[in-house]
Amino acid sequence: MKHFLATLLLATPLISFADTIEVKQAEMVGPVTFSSPYIVSEKNQKGQIFNQQEFFNNNTALLQEKSMGTIHRGAALAAEAPTMLVLRFKLRTDRFISAKLNVRTLAYHTTYVNGQEANNSLRLKPGDTTIELLCLTNKTNKDSFFVQIEGKDLKGLQVNAPGKHLWSQEDILFGPHYWGASVSPNGHYISYSIYHTRKDGSATYKTYIKEAKTQKIIRQYNDFVMPQWIPATDKLYTTRKDEKGNTNLFSINLETSEEILIATNIPEGNFTLSPTMDYLIYNKEQKGSTDLEGTKRIIDPDDRIPGWRDRSDLFMYNLKTKQMQRLTFGDRSVNLYNISSDGKKILFAWNKMTPSKRPFDTKTILEMEVQTLKVDTLISEQPFISSASYSPDGQQLLVKASPWSFNKIGCEVKPDQIPNSFDYRLYLYDIASRKVTPLLKNFKPNVKNYQWLRGDGKIYFNTEDGFNVSLFCLNPKTQKVERLNLPITNVQQYSFAENSSKPLLLVTGQSGEIARQMYLGIAGQKMNKIGEINFEKEMKDVALPKCIDWNFKASRGDTIHNFYYLPANFDASKKYPMIVYYYGGCSPTSKNLEGFWPLSALTSQGYIILILEPSGATGFGQEFAARHVNTWGDESSDDIIEGVKKFCTEHSFINPKKIGCMGASYGGFMTQYLQTKTDIFATAISHAGISDITAYWGGGYWGYTYGETAEYGSFPWSNPDLFVKHSPLYNADKIHTPLLLLHGTDDTNVPTNQSQALYTALRILNRPTAYVTFDGENHIISKFKSRMAWQEIINAWFAMWLKDEPQWWNSLYPGDCFDKNEKKSIINK
Repeated sequence: MKHFLATLLLATPLISFADTIEVKQAEMVGPVTFSSPYIVSEKNQKGQIFNQQEFFNNNTALLQEKSMGTIHRGAALAAEAPTMLVLRFKLRTDRFISAKLNVRTLAYHTTYVNGQEANNSLRLKPGDTTIELLCLTNKTNKDSFFVQIEGKDLKGLQVNAPGKHLWSQEDILFGPHYWGASVSPNGHYISYSIYHTRKDGSATYKTYIKEAKTQKIIRQYNDFVMPQWIPATDKLYTTRKDEKGNTNLFSINLETSEEILIATNIPEGNFTLSPTMDYLIYNKEQKGSTDLEGTKRIIDPDDRIPGWRDRSDLFMYNLKTKQMQRLTFGDRSVNLYNISSDGKKILFAWNKMTPSKRPFDTKTILEMEVQTLKVDTLISEQPFISSASYSPDGQQLLVKASPWSFNKIGCEVKPDQIPNSFDYRLYLYDIASRKVTPLLKNFKPNVKNYQWLRGDGKIYFNTEDGFNVSLFCLNPKTQKVERLNLPITNVQQYSFAENSSKPLLLVTGQSGEIARQMYLGIAGQKMNKIGEINFEKEMKDVALPKCIDWNFKASRGDTIHNFYYLPANFDASKKYPMIVYYYGGCSPTSKNLEGFWPLSALTSQGYIILILEPSGATGFGQEFAARHVNTWGDESSDDIIEGVKKFCTEHSFINPKKIGCMGASYGGFMTQYLQTKTDIFATAISHAGISDITAYWGGGYWGYTYGETAEYGSFPWSNPDLFVKHSPLYNADKIHTPLLLLHGTDDTNVPTNQSQALYTALRILNRPTAYVTFDGENHIISKFKSRMAWQEIINAWFAMWLKDEPQWWNSLYPGDCFDKNEKKSIINK
């Protein structure tokens, strides 16, 4: 039994080119000794005899324990009493390997791969794989530790490799992450949540409410809780049902933990509490009309969208009189924008869609006095307005709108350009004079969210600032704009103490080489790192990739700003395959270490990852973003092709014959379109891409409305060249690049027939292609298991075409056969 108490030794690598690799040692948890139960009778009431499998079922928690020692090959495991232990070792590979785990001389054991119960057939993906054997031994079995890894080609497989492992998708998904940053109005308290994603995709949450100054925990919840602050105070409000089922409204004093009943038996539904705490505003939805059973007469292009006929109206509930007053009624949905700080007025809006008139969509913004219900129309049927809110004194509005709006008063594009309607700026609207003033002249970043603080009277907003997400401060009096100096380049969440003259700022985010950061401090001053997550400690055993900015001057004369990732074990003397990624829609790709597309993690598989920000992306100025309109990929594709060629020229470590590309949505279209214009890519992946612009324009839920940006003023009958000649489907014969098409079956944005049509064309042309759908998924693959499968399929496809390693793809789809020389495919031959 002495070997059970062995000191934990440093593992040494074992690299073998043979078909069998011996596992020389393993970490160990245990042993834990059990006593056999007292046998009252040979069988229980179900006629079953005692089965030692019960030990396994009841003791899987041992897998979560840290290693207590090391066991070496050949060590005996026999014990007098039933004994359980865990044997743990790691396998590391830089490519996909199919192998078999041969566990000899262990009579009773269960195998776990990366924490999940599995059989002994291993599918080893690039990176580290943890193997755990939950073992049960006793004196009747001559158990010992003999474990082998068997396979046809195990070249490069390492057992218990020393050093850090390369950054992986699992590192991105698992471990603690911040969510829900919030600061109380006066800045005395902060709140945030930390979530952990489990191996099965479920998540656990913890929410903290703390004193901002001392970081003392005031309240803690084992769930995600977004605190609801009573306006202008540091108190919370909450609702709770009583024993009769009535919903009651409470205030919570965090300093004393005192709860005060504000109102009893309030109406059900979501509401907004007035700043004066005397009424609630409800947005109530009414279901739309129905047609004859089993039929639906489409009365508008958007009527095919589920719920389009439903309408919402505003109601006011008086907390003193318990009166519910309807505020709006009609055939259009009304949305609450804001309540004035004195509670006397509300700001609301409704949209009007007119397919026969351009622009199709306009917005009307109105102001209502809550006492008299008197309404004043402030902005009437104005196009491309996103939102609006009151100034602190209620005399002005801060409006987020595109350069299209207000007769293009803020437009800064060339005379022959049409502004990008998704490229938002801020405007000041004076209620008394009806005067509109653009606030961000010659400002390139694209505005996302904004807040006009009462405390210091300044406007704070976050932006797409090129490939960064930055926070800015705007003085509305001087119109001076300043970028806040933050320790992170990509702001994910932020919150201000809106009443303070020196507003406290809580911000979470990341940069190209670090993630899961949270900082607290006075806006514009030094920020202090806070929180429970220590990213450096979490990743102490992980070798992180390097992120580097790279720009090039396009042939048209302007500079295109981009960045790329290098593997942590990068060797400049080698030749690497490269994967190119670019924006989808209009938004630029943010420079993040972590993201939904785990771009940085692809470096662990031996790729260089180049992210290009071509013409048409927002965040680089109005003129740059306007290149998206009425081009359908022309200038964007030119930038991508030119950028890839220049990157290869400037970086000798790229293998120019092994470059892949991928994108989603508009980026999926771009992937397809690129293959009709160039042969520089060895392979390509299009997720939910648009292959037939006309079909998407008329068939996608938001097809023709997105056309207000992508092809404003152009229609299939007025500009057929734009719709046909730019559609990859009508140029399918030009595609020779191996192309993988991915699509969710329930995609409401880009219908699946967009991928299906191009797949059919490429099959008829006998071009190398594959098409994979994801059941029940929409435009984005969001279900955890589907997302993991989605990423594995992407990885396997790139490995086949960029690394000449088809084993991974063949393990997923054994019937596929691709002729590399002829670049043809025979599917399910």
